[in-house]
Amino acid sequence: MTVPTAPGHRWHARSSTRLCRWLGALALAAGTAAAQTAPLNDTGQSLCFDGSNRVACTTANTGDAAAYPRQDGRFGRDAQATANALTKVGGGAAGFDFTRICWNGAAEGTASCTGALVANGTGTAGATAATDWACTRDNVTGLVWSLQTQSATWTTAAAITYPNAGHNSANRCGFKTGWRLPTRRELLSIVHYGAQSPAIDGNYFPGTVSNWYWTTDVVTPGTARAWFVDFGGGGTFADNKSNPYRVRLVRSGQ
Repeated sequence: MTVPTAPGHRWHARSSTRLCRWLGALALAAGTAAAQTAPLNDTGQSLCFDGSNRVACTTANTGDAAAYPRQDGRFGRDAQATANALTKVGGGAAGFDFTRICWNGAAEGTASCTGALVANGTGTAGATAATDWACTRDNVTGLVWSLQTQSATWTTAAAITYPNAGHNSANRCGFKTGWRLPTRRELLSIVHYGAQSPAIDGNYFPGTVSNWYWTTDVVTPGTARAWFVDFGGGGTFADNKSNPYRVRLVRSGQ
C-alpha cells in the first residue's frame, strides 16, 4: 500500500499496516450493515406519478432527466411483473407471490387442498378439510400468515401464551408451534401500496380490516408504547400498549 505523505513526514510501515487493518475492518463493518439478511417484498406500487395522475411508468416520465425521476414503480419485482418478466411460485398482485394453505398444512393445488377454497378467519378448523383455507404463505419472505384477524391489547398479544388458542394448540395450517406477533418489518412486507382500504392483496388476505395491526416492536425510549401498521393506507405509528387493536399472527414457513 502506498500512502502519500506531507513534506517532512515519515510514514512508517507499522502505521501503514494499522491503516490497512482499520480500512479493512471498516469496509467489512459497512458490508455487514448493508447485507440483506432475508428477502423482502416490493411495495406493490407499479404505477408512477406524473405530477397530477398515476400513470404507466416509462423512461420518459420517470427517467433521470424527468420532473419526477427514478420512481418506485419502475424498479424491482413489481416492474418485472408488469413487464411479464417475473416467474412466481404462486400468485398475487404486482410482484407479490403468495400461496394459499389449508388448515391441514397442504398447499393449494395439492390433493388435500383443492377446489373452491373457503377462507377461514376463525380459530377453529372448518368442516371440509380439503377446502379449508386458513393461512397464506409468502413465497418471497418464506413467512406463513394466519387469515384470522383478532383484537387484543399489545400486552395480551405479545404474551407467549397468546398464539395457543386458534393457532398452536389448534395446529393451524399444520403448525403446532411458532406462531407469534410479527415484527414491524414483517407486517410491512405484506402491505400493498398500490391498493387502499385495505392496503393488501385481498385475494390472499380476505377479511383484513382497514385499521391498525399490532407489531412486536416496542418504542424506545418510552417502552409503554409499541408500533402498529395501519392497513388503511400502510403507514406505521405507535400507541400505548394497553389499547386494543387488531392482531394477525405469523410464523416461519420452516
